[in-house]
Amino acid sequence: MIISLSVPREIIEKRIIGRVTCDKCNLTLNEFFDKEQINLHPCGQQYFFKRKDDNLLTIMSRFDIYTKTTKPVIDFLSKNDNFHEIDGTLKIEEITSKINDFINV
Repeated sequence: MIISLSVPREIIEKRIIGRVTCDKCNLTLNEFFDKEQINLHPCGQQYFFKRKDDNLLTIMSRFDIYTKTTKPVIDFLSKNDNFHEIDGTLKIEEITSKINDFINV
């Protein structure tokens, strides 16, 4: 079985650029998607930090590599009957459920 998660570039950018991690408890949240959780975080907002590589330049570099090396492989594999594309913007539980559906077919 071949499973590919499909996520629009804009969402990937927000996921990476907005990522913050609590230095105290190691919880990772996102400034775009988890505003309320960040504001109410019990350790306090002062413990959140960003990784050095969570920036637009790194995203552009990685996307360039993806376009040149990974995308052609995915295009080739997508012709296989066992290839399944899943919306990677879904919640983890929904993605897991879809994968389980493919496995149980």
